[in-house]
Amino acid sequence: MTRLRIPTGPQEITADWLTRALHEGGALRKARVTGFEVETISEGVGLVGQVVRVTPHYDRPEEGAPVSLVAKFPSAIPENRFIGHMFRFYEREVRFYETIAAEVGIATPRRYYSDMDLERGDYVLLLEDLAPGRRLGDQVSSCPLEEAELAVREAARLHAAWWQSPRLEELDWMPYVDDPINKAAQVPFQQAWEPFLHRFGDRLPSWLPEAARKLEGNIGNILERFARPPRTIVHGDYRLDNMFFGEEHGRPSLAVIDWQITCRGRAVFDVAYFTCTSLDVELRRRHGLDLLRLYHRTLEEAGVQGYSFEECLTEYRMGAFFCLVYAVITGGTMDWANERGAALATAMVDRTVSAVAELEAVDAI
Repeated sequence: MTRLRIPTGPQEITADWLTRALHEGGALRKARVTGFEVETISEGVGLVGQVVRVTPHYDRPEEGAPVSLVAKFPSAIPENRFIGHMFRFYEREVRFYETIAAEVGIATPRRYYSDMDLERGDYVLLLEDLAPGRRLGDQVSSCPLEEAELAVREAARLHAAWWQSPRLEELDWMPYVDDPINKAAQVPFQQAWEPFLHRFGDRLPSWLPEAARKLEGNIGNILERFARPPRTIVHGDYRLDNMFFGEEHGRPSLAVIDWQITCRGRAVFDVAYFTCTSLDVELRRRHGLDLLRLYHRTLEEAGVQGYSFEECLTEYRMGAFFCLVYAVITGGTMDWANERGAALATAMVDRTVSAVAELEAVDAI
């Protein structure tokens, strides 16, 4: 049988291709896809990929056949596609699901099929649709304290599962935090600064421009600090929009998606990024440090040793400062014609600036 071609987007999916892909991945045994519907689920938020929900129809009933699935492709926008290819986002996510998704200590979608062409920058990823029975988090709206606690506990489980593991060295497709592709964030940060000031200047504190200059000059230093041992797997985009909340065996559960920017490095940045950009200001102000203590305690309960809370707190503050990189780039480049995108950028900016001030994060460098 000839190798399946890689569709460049959802418009190139056919019933025959979907049948062969699901058979090859083991999601189907005998049934064949006779037709399907496609629904866009990631439009208009400046993403580097196309994400759609596919609802297949089969020629016969088959137990376990996907009722729906999620298909991911590179962005149809050339500039976004270039970014995804240059920073190896597509390769990282495919490799993640193909090699270690079942071993990261937390729930992730099941992979049905994947393929990629590294030279052309094409890729396709078919995943379990988590929406039935689970609720997608909303970064703009924040979340209750109980869900924030669940998120930091699951972050600790992820980090503890790979803490100083010798197998980290085998993951040559996953960059270290201080890889040049991450240090290159200094360029879009510089480019986004003036548009960021134009859009948010009237709501920014007077200390921010000087803090931003300090941050710009220390992006590499911060990343080098986060690349030192003890290392683990860092999700890198640990936020509510990438979390599905549900219930299993009568207990709250969480599944995490979007593993495109995973890195190897120090772990607590995931927690800083989550609390400083996903939680509303008052929730983070009242409970942020308690959440950090919960995270650290969960690490220790999972067997992590030699990592003091004081060290964790210092790196948490440093991570909060680094969140300004995300806030400036998002705020300075977001398409403001998209209402949710604009609301997301505004929430990220307000929350991050507040966290940096209250944690005195500028002084953590």
